[in-house]
Amino acid sequence: MREVKQGKNHILINNKPVHLRGNVENAVFPKTGYAPVKEDEWERIMQLMKQYGLNHLRFHSWCPPDAAFRMADKYGVYFQIEMPMWGKDAEPDEARYNFFRREMTAILKEYGNHPSFVLYCNGNEITGNFDFIEELTAKGRLKDNRHLFCGSTARTRVKSDQFYVSQQTNKGPVKVYEGLPYTNWDVSQQSDVDVAVISHESGQRAVYPNFDEIKKYANSPVEPRNFEIFRDLLEKNGMLDQASDFFKASGALTVVEYKAVVEALLRSAKSAGFQLLSLNDFPGQGYASVGILDPFWDSKGLISQEKWREFCGPTVALLRYAKSAYFNDEVFQGDAELYNFSPSILKNAKIEWLLKDESGKRLKQGRLKTQTLGNDGVFPMGKFTFDLRDIKKAEKLTVSVVVNDTIKNNWNIWVYPRNEKLLTTTADVLYTTVFDEQAKQKLAAGGKVVLTPLPEQVQGRKSVFHNHFWNPIMFAWPPMTIGCLIHNEEPVFTDFITANHTDWQWWDILNNARVIEMKDAPQALRPFIQVIDANDNNEKLGIGFEARVGKGKLLVLAVDTKKDMDKRPATRQLLKSIDTYVKGDQFNPKVTIDERFIQSFIIR
Repeated sequence: MREVKQGKNHILINNKPVHLRGNVENAVFPKTGYAPVKEDEWERIMQLMKQYGLNHLRFHSWCPPDAAFRMADKYGVYFQIEMPMWGKDAEPDEARYNFFRREMTAILKEYGNHPSFVLYCNGNEITGNFDFIEELTAKGRLKDNRHLFCGSTARTRVKSDQFYVSQQTNKGPVKVYEGLPYTNWDVSQQSDVDVAVISHESGQRAVYPNFDEIKKYANSPVEPRNFEIFRDLLEKNGMLDQASDFFKASGALTVVEYKAVVEALLRSAKSAGFQLLSLNDFPGQGYASVGILDPFWDSKGLISQEKWREFCGPTVALLRYAKSAYFNDEVFQGDAELYNFSPSILKNAKIEWLLKDESGKRLKQGRLKTQTLGNDGVFPMGKFTFDLRDIKKAEKLTVSVVVNDTIKNNWNIWVYPRNEKLLTTTADVLYTTVFDEQAKQKLAAGGKVVLTPLPEQVQGRKSVFHNHFWNPIMFAWPPMTIGCLIHNEEPVFTDFITANHTDWQWWDILNNARVIEMKDAPQALRPFIQVIDANDNNEKLGIGFEARVGKGKLLVLAVDTKKDMDKRPATRQLLKSIDTYVKGDQFNPKVTIDERFIQSFIIR
């Protein structure tokens, strides 16, 4: 029926390499409070897996009921089954050991003949006595050769491992938790060890909770009291009206991150696959809202299945390039590849690349060599370049690679003029990095001041591009923020193209900034670059804001405007947009603040 073998880099099924595009199932089902035992719900889950381009499901420290196996057999989803072993469960305890010995035998006997049951692992992130873990793994291999066996998901290797789900091998990290503003990298070298390596729990970037989900628990045996606490805290801090915007902006950033993460793992030809954590939210551990689906496996509306499958599926067009933000006197170079683990090769494949502006107008296009592309691997399709001299103003552009008119994928890049003259003080506007007497006098006289303090001069939090890992309650480490809400409709952004969320053009801006804590600012003051705080804290945070101070008008931007500015086209364009704004008639802040608020976050 089917044969599973241990390959050098991949798991082999019927002697063909398989690349696992996986999700982690954490055994949380809020509709019932227990795992479904009937086929209909498992059929829905398997259908969703396939609709989102996935072919693999890991059961995190548990084994599902028979209905799950039957539906996986039907839809062709490969299972990794685990015992209820986690963390310190392998510490010396003979009674516990005997339970695990019996349990492994029972799992293999009860479910072992299902073709979907491909991988077996003892449990998750185990610590303790690995002689016992080796004993279980070795005995499992002797008992049942229909599966591949592994001692522990992540952590320590054992001698009998036939595959390895890992954060890191002896060649370096194979985990991919977040993306980068370029794509010319992979983890192939780190994956090239003596057994097939599956990337452990990739992704995990948090989305702000969607409080509209509260009503979905109306007929559930559990109650979303944590959501109610988060919502009430946001209301107390005067930002409940922004809850939906926080959810959508942070969710859009998580989609950006997942696309980059998945593509990096697809580019890694020597990787056996990945296990996302997770396609759907996990409401435990303080609530990890990291999914594009909610805990009920319903879409959050952040991305369609069709757009997701463009970068996650059996056949995906890929593109390697060096950066996402360019000056318009530079040249873009792309290196196109095809990830193809479909059943078929592509004979005489026609390959096209396109460059479009935001309106969809084609600016440039070209064809690569017509060629036959293989399967069961990642295959080069050719290089292409185009210069950017025809782009005269700031533009967001889309680069596309299309194979046979049906396989297509897209990447955003941003192109900017050099903007040589920046931060130029005039009689009307004072630019300064310090809030000194000159700045105060300018404001007192009714003038305009743009304050750009260096990050080390700002009392506040570290700014990063990425949103928080997993959730801020389980892992209370920086950044403790969940992306940014960009008030892109404000005139300060007229010459800086941006959505209401951050994308890769924000990389150098945010990584060279400081987050100002604004809880003592007037409630009506909303920063135009508003950092979204962790949902268990919900304070008002900002990187850029404007306000009246006395008779004057003040704009604050807590971004480093000194370091490597010749390499930061997006930051230069943001400053150009700000300069045009403050020197025009539209700069007219509505909210008044006291000088003491400015002094509260400036380190003197």
